[in-house]
Amino acid sequence: MVDMHQCYSQALKIVLEAGELLLNGFKSPKEISTKKNDKDFVTQYDKLIEKTIIDNILQLYPNHKFIAEESAAGNILTEEPTWILDPIDGTTNFIQGFPFCCISLALVVENEIIIGIVYNPIINQLFTAQKGQGAYLNNEKIQVSSTEDLQNAMFGHDINHKISIRNFRGSRSLGSAAISLCYLAMGAVDIIYSFGRLKCWDVAAGILIIQEAKGIVLDSKGSQYKDIMNADILAACTKKLAENFLKLKNFNI
Repeated sequence: MVDMHQCYSQALKIVLEAGELLLNGFKSPKEISTKKNDKDFVTQYDKLIEKTIIDNILQLYPNHKFIAEESAAGNILTEEPTWILDPIDGTTNFIQGFPFCCISLALVVENEIIIGIVYNPIINQLFTAQKGQGAYLNNEKIQVSSTEDLQNAMFGHDINHKISIRNFRGSRSLGSAAISLCYLAMGAVDIIYSFGRLKCWDVAAGILIIQEAKGIVLDSKGSQYKDIMNADILAACTKKLAENFLKLKNFNI
């Protein structure tokens, strides 16, 4: 039996401490290498933060599992308590000195996300959620906007190349999926569509934060979101906005 509140409290402390590593690294020289392609960057701080968080959680919960970008990307999600971690979401921003990068950590139990923490120490934004407890930014409750019409909506992150931005009020690409999802949760962005580019560690924490902020998360086809390992999602502030977007997307296919 997992004590959600205890796990949250302990994980939050670990993430806040790891945030000091991210903040120090942001201001320091970096050792940059690439992974799958020449645009897929990793630094010594990605590895250090990931190891620090995993080691600290394992000291408390030695039987818990991990899916993490740098050291445990190939692990499979089971019914066991599993932490899904991106040590620096927005590594390119981190390298470039663009202050939109964060630690993203979620806890999944029996295929349900029950904890989400997204922390950007550079601009001091801490987004948190526990299942059934609401979503928060720096301990203040947040909620999605009430936008229903595309022309009044701010599109976030991953714009489909077949869909004209002229259908929306505007578009913002922050270079961090986790932060973009959290900005939807706080009402700054209204809709996000991601297809084919992201991984579960980019979105797991943000998905719970949106849901707890009374937003909508569907799979990329508009069906109920079920597969946590699949990061192709449609997130929106209202069901009506999601429906309007799907009509537009399907029309443009």
